[in-house]
Amino acid sequence: MTNSFKTLVWVIFEFVLIFILLSMPSSGEQGTGLVSFILSLPFADKVIHMILFGSLALSIFSHFEQYSNISIRSTRTKAVSLIVCILYGIGMEFYQKYFVPSRGFEVGDMLADATGALLGLPFFNMVKHFIQPKSKKL
Repeated sequence: MTNSFKTLVWVIFEFVLIFILLSMPSSGEQGTGLVSFILSLPFADKVIHMILFGSLALSIFSHFEQYSNISIRSTRTKAVSLIVCILYGIGMEFYQKYFVPSRGFEVGDMLADATGALLGLPFFNMVKHFIQPKSKKL
């Protein structure tokens, strides 16, 4: 399996994972356990949106980088990754509004999705900078 195929599979996996997670009806009841505790924290849902869409933006960008051998500094590739994530976030909000019981359309969720995607790309650059082997100067 080539690297570009592996990254494509990962991108598809993330799209499906986000779809499944955002398709779950929100329960008004407070359960017990770690998940309930985390979800009860202020802005936890927004942070989760940011993490999901930041990861998706990274995966999309990584796929484009593998597929087309584009430089990491390519503004066009970053813009495409960001736009795809924003459009998917908007689409998911409409989907939740019309098809998921007890869920609605939230502008705050869309902003969290866009913020996560926007912050995910610089995070990718930072991580890649530290992971890449340093060339030795002679």
